[in-house]
Amino acid sequence: GCEVWGLDADVKVIERVHLFALKRFLNVSIRTPNVLVYGETGRYPLIVNIKAKCIKFWLRILNMSNDRLPNKAYKMLLHMHYQNRQTWASSICYLLYSHGYDEVWENQGVGDVKAFLRSFRERLVESYKHEWANEISTKPRYGMYRSFKSELLVSPYLFELKHVKARNFLIRIRLGVSQLKIHKLRFAKTNVDLTCPFCKDVVEDEIHFVLVCPAYVDLRNYYIPHKFIRQPCLQKLAILLASNNKNILLRLVKFLQEAFSRRYAM
Repeated sequence: GCEVWGLDADVKVIERVHLFALKRFLNVSIRTPNVLVYGETGRYPLIVNIKAKCIKFWLRILNMSNDRLPNKAYKMLLHMHYQNRQTWASSICYLLYSHGYDEVWENQGVGDVKAFLRSFRERLVESYKHEWANEISTKPRYGMYRSFKSELLVSPYLFELKHVKARNFLIRIRLGVSQLKIHKLRFAKTNVDLTCPFCKDVVEDEIHFVLVCPAYVDLRNYYIPHKFIRQPCLQKLAILLASNNKNILLRLVKFLQEAFSRRYAM
């Protein structure tokens, strides 16, 4: 029923349920940044679907015969809107104007409904994609993530890796919510020690853990292709984390699984 109440309701309440489900799917904390969750799953906020459905319903009403009750009710709301009273028609008007479809409202309809609805939804999606990309690119917290993820698309590894528990290691290193000190102590209010538990004076970040730390050199040489280990850097780690090669992903996940197990045991 969002066609009726969707534009005036507090959809944040509904979106929390959506995000809760996505975070359960990824098996990450509820405090994991929403923008990263959308990025991994390739999903959009439900408001995109709500807005598209409202416009579809509006166009359907316009095409009804004058004797239909929904059409009569809409004309009453439209009359009230032009009397400067806030109605459902007003919300439709503001929605169209805010996305550059002034003429559609002024004409009270379109010629090709299917083509318009497709265009309108694409504009909603592109608008959110731009918002998502802007947030990813401007906040320092997402520096690692934006090195390997620049588009709002579902990450292929979610389908390639069937073993959920093993896949969790890759999810957490990608989203920056693992047990690495740089992740776990990110929001500590006092000065904390971020150095690697096996190395002195070296920050335990993703590059050090995956490609450098000597504590995992045997695992690294066994599981990770040498081209990534040689002259390790952010770019090579980004390519590794963004790989769509199932074999490389499986070996990376196995490395993460055993390396974290060794780290926990220290």
